[in-house]
Amino acid sequence: MTGALPEPGRRWRNVGVVREHDLRRGRWLWRLLLGLLTAAVPVAFYVLQQVNYVQVRYKIEELRGQQERLLEAERRLRIERAALEALPVVEERAARELDLARPAPERVVVVPATSPGHGDRSARAPGVTRTVR
Repeated sequence: MTGALPEPGRRWRNVGVVREHDLRRGRWLWRLLLGLLTAAVPVAFYVLQQVNYVQVRYKIEELRGQQERLLEAERRLRIERAALEALPVVEERAARELDLARPAPERVVVVPATSPGHGDRSARAPGVTRTVR
């Protein structure tokens, strides 16, 4: 153990160890990073495409649900309109809300239905003649 003890007059110098840069190790590290990046780009592209696909599918399903709700609302409104346009309902509301009475049978005039623009002369104003070219 005598060799492990320093000499009494000698002082120790702590000098940092300088490590040389190994160019082969640096190149290997850059090649590894480039290889990982080359493998990761297609995977990341695929993942982004799948996320976009899922978002579009959710949007489509949301729009389908909205379409179904609108079609149901339209169906209800058509039924309500048909109920409100029914003659017995109109007559009842006219009597109740507007205090209208049914006319006497001799005051009722029935007008035959004709297609627009092809009516007979009686449908026109008096004195108006129709010229045919």
